Amino acid sequence: MPEKPVDECARAEFPRDAPPEEQLRFLIGYAIMAPSSHNTQPWIWEVAGNQVGLYADRSRLMPALDPEGRELIISCGAALEHLRLAMYAFGCQESIALFPDPKTPDLLARVDLLENSNSTQSQAENKLPDEQALFDAIALRHTNRKIFDAKPLPEVLLLSLQAEAHAMGAWLHFVKGAGERESVSSLIAMGEEIQAGKSGIRHDLARWMSPNDDTRRDGIPGYAQGISDNASHVASFWTHIFGPNASLAEKNSLLAENAPVLVVLGAAEDGPIQWLAAGRALARVLLRASAAGVSASFFSQPIQVHVLWSELRRTLGCSDFPQLIFRLGYPQEATPATPRRAVEEVTTPDIAARLDADMNQRGF
Repeated sequence: MPEKPVDECARAEFPRDAPPEEQLRFLIGYAIMAPSSHNTQPWIWEVAGNQVGLYADRSRLMPALDPEGRELIISCGAALEHLRLAMYAFGCQESIALFPDPKTPDLLARVDLLENSNSTQSQAENKLPDEQALFDAIALRHTNRKIFDAKPLPEVLLLSLQAEAHAMGAWLHFVKGAGERESVSSLIAMGEEIQAGKSGIRHDLARWMSPNDDTRRDGIPGYAQGISDNASHVASFWTHIFGPNASLAEKNSLLAENAPVLVVLGAAEDGPIQWLAAGRALARVLLRASAAGVSASFFSQPIQVHVLWSELRRTLGCSDFPQLIFRLGYPQEATPATPRRAVEEVTTPDIAARLDADMNQRGF
C-alpha cells in the first residue's frame, strides 16, 4: 500500500515564522498532490527567496503519446492551481505571472509570495467558503478506476463544475444521449486499438507502470488499475511488447459508456496558454467534485490520436478544442492513491543544473 502522498501537509505545521523559501516548499507539498498524466508528475519548482518558478520537466514527457506536451502542461496547470489554493488557505497573498519569459517557454509560471502576506488574522477570517472547500478536498482527491454507482449527480453540482471550468477560461461538455455516448465510447475503444499497434506509445505506457510492491514514487502501480500483485510484475513488459491488455481496453470502453456522467473539458483555442488554463480548470473541477464525494477517471485516447480528435470534435458539434475526457460518479469502493515524490525531489535553487541532470538520468 502507498504511503500518504505528502506527510508534511498539516495546517498546524505551516512555518509561519520561517523564511519564504521554507514556506514555499511547504505549500508546494499541496501542489504536487495534483493529478498528472500517468502520474508522471512533470514539474520542477525553482525556489529562490519569496519566489517560485514552475517549470515543465521535459525529461518526463511521453514523446509518442504526448509529442507536443499538451498533457504535460495540463498537468502542470493543475499543480499551479493546487499551489494557489494552498497559499490562499494559509492566508498568503500571491502574484502569479504566466509564461513570464518568452525566451524560456518551459517556465510556465512565476509565483511571488508577497511580503508579510501571511501575518494578518484578517485574511484567514475573510476566506471564501468555496475556496476553502476546494483546498480541503486536495487530500481527498485521487483517480478511481473502479465501477461507479449508477446514482445520478445533482444538477446543481454539474452546473457548479461548469462554472469552475469557465472561471479558468475553459469549458465542460456533458456527453448526453445514447447516440453521443455510444460515439464517444467507440472513439475510446478505437484509440486503445490504434495505440496498441504503435511501439513508441507502448514504450511510453510501459515506462510509467510499476509493480505493486515497487518503491518508486511516480507512475501507475498495478493496484491503481486493479492488477494483482503477481500480474503487476509483468504488466510493464507485456504492455511494452503487446500493448494494453484487450480486456482492459474493453473495460475502459464499458466504463465510459456506463458512466453516470461523461465529460469533455475543452478550450476555445489550442496552445500552451490554453493547456495551462485547462489544467487549472481541471484541478478546480476535480476538487469541487471530490468535495461532494464524487470521483473521476480519464480516457485520453480520442485526443491523443489526432484523427480521432477530429472525429470527436465532429461528434460534439464544436469548433473548439477538446483537451480531456473523463467520467464522474460516486465510487462503489475506495481505492488507494498513487504515490507522489517528496517535495525535495521536485524543488531546486538552480533550474539549469537540475534540468541537465534529469535529462541525462531518465530512461526506460
